[in-house]
Amino acid sequence: MGRNRNAMCIVRPPGHHAGVNGLLDGGESCGFCIFNNVAAGALHAISDERLLCERCAIVDFDVHHGNGTEEIVRKCHDPGKLFFFSIHLYDNEKKKQKGNALQYKFYPGTGAEDDVAFNIINVAITPLWKEPNDKPAGNTHNTRQKSRQKTVAPSESMDDSSEVGTPRDSKDNGRFSDADSETASTTKGASNSPGPSSTTASSTSASSGRLAYRQAIQNRLLPALRAFNPDLILISAGFDAARLDVGNARHERGGERMGLDLEPEDYAWTTRKVLEVADICCQGRVVSVLEGGYGRSLPTSNTHELDRSNLAECAVRHLQAMVDPYDCEGRFP
Repeated sequence: MGRNRNAMCIVRPPGHHAGVNGLLDGGESCGFCIFNNVAAGALHAISDERLLCERCAIVDFDVHHGNGTEEIVRKCHDPGKLFFFSIHLYDNEKKKQKGNALQYKFYPGTGAEDDVAFNIINVAITPLWKEPNDKPAGNTHNTRQKSRQKTVAPSESMDDSSEVGTPRDSKDNGRFSDADSETASTTKGASNSPGPSSTTASSTSASSGRLAYRQAIQNRLLPALRAFNPDLILISAGFDAARLDVGNARHERGGERMGLDLEPEDYAWTTRKVLEVADICCQGRVVSVLEGGYGRSLPTSNTHELDRSNLAECAVRHLQAMVDPYDCEGRFP
């Protein structure tokens, strides 16, 4: 609320798994988190003593559910002042199996439902490793949606003329439109080989992968965020949903299976969409706080070394969009 319009905070450790008392009741882990940086910032902004803003929105696009942030939002003294949106992978076999059968849960195994009374929206994306019968498989997608998200036809989701609007002219000028970029990005994701230790998968389903992610941002986040009309937007910026990042993988004997396949341009696009709303609601005031992001496994390495080049590129695209959202996609080939 001072002289800077927005900021990106490179903080460690991350924070969105830390609740009111740190580890959540019944939680198995705090996910490397100690203090919830984003929630602390939001509560500071809306505090009655400081009167910095009336309404603060938190947008969490880390691949893991921000369960700690959700707990804090639920216990806020005035829930009408906070909005929480989380888009994440969800796979929790523990809720379906009983007995001594082998069970799997993608951490933290929460975030399957909304809670509109507390301005909480959870979009649970089905992992790429799931089949329609909910059994792990190699190169297929799930055709069902495990969240309460409405599945839309591709023709609807590709139409970018939402009520949110674009303050400047959004014509191409030599770059992709949103519809073209989604189609082209899908093709690109399908053509790149992920390496011998991971599953090859492309975003052809509306319930998993990049297409499901973009549809959720367009159809669930943007209208709700605009309706909330925040004075400040905070982003829990996790980059572990990137293609082949170990943070979204299911680790098994014989290698890893990819859960989500975002590319760097997806982060630029998401950031631009959030800042478009910010320009309408709160003079572009957005603060991004770093959460997860790890890197890709190197199949030929025996030292468990990670390739962080794609992680760095995703973060750079996000940062570029924070600086100038309206040219962030056109700057890169």
